[in-house]
Amino acid sequence: MEVDIIRIQKENFNISAELSIFSEKNKYSGAISTFLGKVRKDSVLGNVKSIYIEHYEKMTRIQLLKCIKKAKEKWAINDLLIIHRFGKIRIGENIVLILTASDHRKDSIESLEYIIDWLKVKATFWKKEKTTNGDFWLSQKSEDIKRSKKYLD
Repeated sequence: MEVDIIRIQKENFNISAELSIFSEKNKYSGAISTFLGKVRKDSVLGNVKSIYIEHYEKMTRIQLLKCIKKAKEKWAINDLLIIHRFGKIRIGENIVLILTASDHRKDSIESLEYIIDWLKVKATFWKKEKTTNGDFWLSQKSEDIKRSKKYLD
């Protein structure tokens, strides 16, 4: 089954419901890998109150489609789901959910890591942290860039 789904949305999502639907849809895949990114309480900039994520819908969607295409060239992926939120997101809320399905765990896990790294260093999401010390626009972390070199070209 080859159905690629990208959802960029303001609303929070229910991970249990999303995983249940995805798992049922991919019941014949041998592996499903999951990544859930949430808003942390602490940051090097202070205690986080919330984050604010901006994006340019058309550009972001094009980039994510490119990411999916490259992932499919590298790994045997049966299906995937990317949900990424934008707008104001509070501590403990979900930011991003990535699900990958494949016949074998290696393809599922490695493609998931690739997509995470892509989102961290290539996707046009701009994040501002509202902290106890003020509001700060965040830039890419050097460790994310270094880690991404494993997969990204």
